[in-house]
Formats: sequence, structure tokens, C-alpha cells
Amino acid sequence: MQQNPYQALFNSSFDTYKVLDNLTLKDLGMLHSDFPKTIWQILNHLVKWQAFELVRMADPETKETLDEQQTWIEEDAPTGQDTLDNTLALLHDQHVQLANFITALSDDDRYLQQKLKIVQDLSVHLSFHVGELVLMRRLAGTYPLPHQMAQFLNE
Repeated sequence: MQQNPYQALFNSSFDTYKVLDNLTLKDLGMLHSDFPKTIWQILNHLVKWQAFELVRMADPETKETLDEQQTWIEEDAPTGQDTLDNTLALLHDQHVQLANFITALSDDDRYLQQKLKIVQDLSVHLSFHVGELVLMRRLAGTYPLPHQMAQFLNE
């Protein structure tokens, strides 16, 4: 079976480079004075943003809008590890949904250009925040430095 060309185009676009793998409450407890948001706040922002964009992928004619300010929570950290794990699972599920949407893209879809733009926006948005998370975790000593990445990603 031949792979959908759009799937190949976005094949690694939603890789988080394991920055969210095995995340613990301890990892979230750090708030660097130079960062305006915590890892927990960024994670929740991503979940809310992606949920909105997935609605748009499913229904390109939706009139629903998103107020970005509403996607940021006040809480610096979750109430417990279960809450963190559930949020991480939700983010993972969103990426699975997105992969399914991409796999189903077709040249015959009258909304193809609009959907591709959404996928591009999601990819760029995730990339931006993954970069923040990598930097935050590196400063805290909980994520490998560039020269250690190849081994880390293969573990």
C-alpha cells in the first residue's frame, strides 16, 4: 500500500524529541525567573490550542474561534502525577488524531489547502513550544545537551 504523500510531508513534524517523556512533578517544579510560563502552563496551552485546531480539521466550516489568552492557565503545576500523566496522554492522543487526519488527506478534498495550512500551523506552533521546553529542561539539568542528543533519542 502506497503512503499518502501528505503523511510523508509531515512525517516528523510532531516529534517532541522526548522532552515530555517520563515528565515528573519534580521536572515541573522549576520556574526560572527568565521564563514567563512553567512547563505545566505550556503543556496545557498546547492541549487547548491543538484541541481547537483539531475541531477545525474535522469541520473546516466551523465558526468557532479561539481566544489565545484563554488557553493559558494560572496554576504553575498540576495537583499530582496522575493529572500530569493524563494531560500528557491527552496530548499524545491529539497527535494520533492529527496523524489520522493527515493520513486521510486527499487531493479531492475541497478544503485541502485550508487543512494543510492548519497542519502547518500546528507543526510550527508545537515546534516553538518544544524549543521552549527543551531550553527550560536543559537549564534545569533534566534534558541532554546537543552533543548528547543522538544517544538520548536512541535510548
